[in-house]
Amino acid sequence: MRIFTLLLSLLLFIMAVPVRGETEAERIKKKVTKTIDIRRQTQKKEDKWASQKAELKAEYQSLKSRLEQLKKQKEKTQKILALQKGRVEELKRKLTESVKVRDELYSHMDGWVMRLETWISRDLPFLPEERKKRLASIKEMMADPGIESAEKFRRVMEALQVETEYGSTVEVYQDTIKVNGQPTLVNIFRLGRLTLFYQTPDRKDVGCYNRATGKWEALPGKYRHDIDLAVEMASKQRPIDLIKLPIGRIVP
Repeated sequence: MRIFTLLLSLLLFIMAVPVRGETEAERIKKKVTKTIDIRRQTQKKEDKWASQKAELKAEYQSLKSRLEQLKKQKEKTQKILALQKGRVEELKRKLTESVKVRDELYSHMDGWVMRLETWISRDLPFLPEERKKRLASIKEMMADPGIESAEKFRRVMEALQVETEYGSTVEVYQDTIKVNGQPTLVNIFRLGRLTLFYQTPDRKDVGCYNRATGKWEALPGKYRHDIDLAVEMASKQRPIDLIKLPIGRIVP
């Protein structure tokens, strides 16, 4: 600013010089005017640069603040990713354990089904069709990969429970058996898993299943009355009472 004032004073001094020095003065005036124009342009550029500098500084501060925010967000994201990775690893571990448990469970269930099949084949021949059908259904289910492990376990346990309960229950049902080689329709009385008795519908003939021979055998008439009573009690046609039934070796 002081330079500008000095140049302006010089210009005024030159303009006051007599006319006889006009040519020289004019030349000096032009130089001074040019210098002033250059100064003005320089000042404008400086002002413009100062404005741009302020804008750039503000933008820099904004970017710096944004960078700090992004750093914090990155740290937060990394922590979240670390937690998620830990959870994924935990889920993988649990999945591996689950698969191992499932395979072990399948192995146990296959063993249970095999023992159930052996049990039925060596058991008294009561409800043969119903029990064979149940066993076949269990085998088919075990071979189906679309059925969940929990459902397989439930149904296998249910079948085992049904078979177990046969040992503590009695029942009467009709079936056709072979007596002396002849197909005969009879009422079968099941006494738990101890033994099976039969009674013809006319109540004239009675008999039992012989485990040793694997055949149905007729019993002497003296057992007819007690077997009649047993059939009636199992059918809930008579109150429970004490009776004598031939269990074990039959004496004629």
